[in-house]
Amino acid sequence: MQPPKWKVAVEGAAGIGGGGGDQRRRCVAASLSMLIAATLAFLAYVAFFPDDGAGGVYRWWSCQDCRGAALGEFPPDDAAPADGPTAAVRRHTPTTLSHIVFGIGASARTWDQRRGYAELWWQPQTMRGHVWLDEEPVSPWPSATCPPYRVSPDASRFGSRASASRMARIVADSFRAISSAEPTNTTTGTATPEARWFVMGDDDTVFFPENLVATLRKYDHDEMYYVGAPSESVEQNVMHSYGMAFGGGGFAVSYPAAAELAGAMDGCLDRYSQFYGSDQRVQACLSELGVPLTREQGFHQVDIRGDAYGMLAAHPVAPLVSLHHLDLIEPISPTGHTPLDAVRPLVRASGFDSARLLQQAFGYQRGPGYVWSVSVAWGYTVQLYPWAVAPHELEVPLQTFKTWRTWANGPFVFNTRPLLGTDSPCWRPAMFFLSRVRNGTGGTVSDYARRRAGKSEKECGKASFRAAATVHTVRVFAPKMSQNEWRRAPRRHCCKTKRTSWGSVLEVRIRYCSRGELTTP
Repeated sequence: MQPPKWKVAVEGAAGIGGGGGDQRRRCVAASLSMLIAATLAFLAYVAFFPDDGAGGVYRWWSCQDCRGAALGEFPPDDAAPADGPTAAVRRHTPTTLSHIVFGIGASARTWDQRRGYAELWWQPQTMRGHVWLDEEPVSPWPSATCPPYRVSPDASRFGSRASASRMARIVADSFRAISSAEPTNTTTGTATPEARWFVMGDDDTVFFPENLVATLRKYDHDEMYYVGAPSESVEQNVMHSYGMAFGGGGFAVSYPAAAELAGAMDGCLDRYSQFYGSDQRVQACLSELGVPLTREQGFHQVDIRGDAYGMLAAHPVAPLVSLHHLDLIEPISPTGHTPLDAVRPLVRASGFDSARLLQQAFGYQRGPGYVWSVSVAWGYTVQLYPWAVAPHELEVPLQTFKTWRTWANGPFVFNTRPLLGTDSPCWRPAMFFLSRVRNGTGGTVSDYARRRAGKSEKECGKASFRAAATVHTVRVFAPKMSQNEWRRAPRRHCCKTKRTSWGSVLEVRIRYCSRGELTTP
């Protein structure tokens, strides 16, 4: 019986040269070991060093000359955002006011009555942009204090909604104006900075420019962004959209989004001719482009009626970017006799510490038989409660206002707490308004004077209220707040209080909170 062929072959091979077979087996084993070792080393490299800064090992797996769409996949990210929340490989210089183009919607017939609001914040040597009018102005243009003007292109083809369509076009018109501008400043001979953001507002919008820059600096201007805020009144958002930035409060569109909007706007205006406002048309067109609203709490449409005091005195932990509708609410402070005069102290305070403007700090003053709660809205007001109020209540606005459309008590997009009438004096805080601000050692010193009570207002007879009635001035010491803090997780600052000058002055010293520090009544 013949043995199996494979056995004969093996035996034959062994008989001819057994040593050679062993050598081949050793070579194969060594090669396999080296291959396994190289594979493990490669996997370890990918795990611990996924990107070498120039595309990394992932470039080995991608087609260098192919577009992702042709392969059914996304193209690799060659460049990441500059200073935005989505991580950065690409680096840009920080965004400044010179990178922002303003577009202010206005009417030639009402500009002289409203221009004071623009003059509060416009910086002719630093900012750029235009007031977009419906026709040539009726009087000489105040170019020394206001933005230069342009007359909007004819929008009459949009019929009865021509005015809203003209305003909606301002983003596109501003983009085209910048695109056709000279690359060099003809006055200074220097290169014109790149346009990164287009910011829209109304002729009665008050912007706080440094805070606007700090807000936009968080985002990558090379991506498509639409930044703003909805209305404060729920009824307005339900009627229009929660996903819309209300135009009076202002909104910002990044350069790439503005470029796309410029090409698509007229078609969108035809499709959405039934919409009421220009801001709703802009949002509808951006929605077609797939760009959602990025909400920032510092833009304020001020869609409320009555007194905005409660809302401003409890501002969220976010930079104050804008205010609107100031002519249609009560003056926000006792200073002056007009809404414009009433906002001037707030704007002046922003020149000392823009980042801290309206930021709250809470403290408690304890004395024999009493506890006072103190709430500071820096640069605007101080509230002194002659009883203990917890922080989670102090950060809720007092309802001193009503809804925009129906003058109802709500709802709003934030919680409110009641402010009882003057016939309940034991449940009303003492209110102090900014009277003076100045630079001090390592920060600012601001004084707040007690609001004078009306002749018909009653006084509370409780001991804690009688003691609080002796305080006529609240003096606040605060370190200057860096705009870079808005890149960090938001946290309200802490403070300590002390009575001086026989109790007539209450000192408040704002400071950064310690780790784990509690503000407890």
